[in-house]
Amino acid sequence: MGVEVFSGNTADPATLTAQLQKRKERFGLRRVTIVGDRGLLTPARLTEAVQPAGYDWITGLRQGALRRLVQKEDCPLTLFDERDLAEITSDDYPGERLIVCRNPLMAARARNKRAAWLQATEKKLDALMAATVRKRRPLRGTDKIALRAGALLGRYKMQKHITTVISDEAFSYPRDEASIALEARLDGMYAIRTNVTEDALASDEAVASYKQRAVVAKAFRSLKTVDLKGRPIYHDRARRIQCPSSCVCWPITYSGT
Repeated sequence: MGVEVFSGNTADPATLTAQLQKRKERFGLRRVTIVGDRGLLTPARLTEAVQPAGYDWITGLRQGALRRLVQKEDCPLTLFDERDLAEITSDDYPGERLIVCRNPLMAARARNKRAAWLQATEKKLDALMAATVRKRRPLRGTDKIALRAGALLGRYKMQKHITTVISDEAFSYPRDEASIALEARLDGMYAIRTNVTEDALASDEAVASYKQRAVVAKAFRSLKTVDLKGRPIYHDRARRIQCPSSCVCWPITYSGT
């Protein structure tokens, strides 16, 4: 087990390279598979840190990348007519395995959420449209209307599904049905990418390994909330959290309540 303290406001991705070096140099581990989400194991970080270290990895594919695979027909949706997991390949990811999954429960949740957010956004846009046609002090000016419309669309991130038509004295917002239909086709779908060979890890095992991240999240939640309540501790000087190389740490036993 290794413990390391980083300076405040250090983002998780910035700690990755140091931890990879620790595994190889201090612990002497030669065969390691790094599992991380899409924000941690980005394409740039895979190229700059993980692959040069010679480690295997498993990470997720962003929805935009999955959408492009579907549009290029590298991932035909007919694969999921009778099953919920399929392994594909693509020229965009040479030497990698892409495992695409579909979860019906996630699909229903995404469909309901999109409908609710569209309805909430259109209700606010209706009020904006009414403001442009009211008799007393109507809202005028393309810039003013566009600024307010952008704020309303950004609240629920519905810019991709609603097209705005703005003039100096009017405003309308037709739905982009093609965008909605494309996203609906991907409801409940997610994909992971890995360089681990199929001989070492089957498709369902790779997906299960990726889902093990939930165990880490649960551990952090236990650390920070109900169990240990380890909230941030602030120090003005770095020397207050540094242990001299000559110090000896003795175990402490607590008794009683």
